[in-house]
Amino acid sequence: MLTPLDQLDAKVFREQLNTKFKVMLGGAPVLLELVEVAERDSSPQMELFSLHFRGPGAPRLPQQVHRLEHEKLGAFEIFLTAIDPGQEPGMLYESVFHRFRKPQP
Repeated sequence: MLTPLDQLDAKVFREQLNTKFKVMLGGAPVLLELVEVAERDSSPQMELFSLHFRGPGAPRLPQQVHRLEHEKLGAFEIFLTAIDPGQEPGMLYESVFHRFRKPQP
């Protein structure tokens, strides 16, 4: 069963910085490390944040929706795209969240 994305916000992901997420690619696991959670200016109605994951240089994950598995967050699906790897070895992947906030009770 997948964890609903509306249960995963920037705070939840920030608590998992520097932990590993598993992605299956062609039947083989690829490990990604969550290296950054960046919140952007947002309004009371909208939340906007991005996640950056560091993975191996090869194999390179295709730009698409991937199922990620994490020991604390469970399994969920997000869109990942490769971005500039920067100075670190491996490949950097990004997922952007731009959505309406849940109404507060």
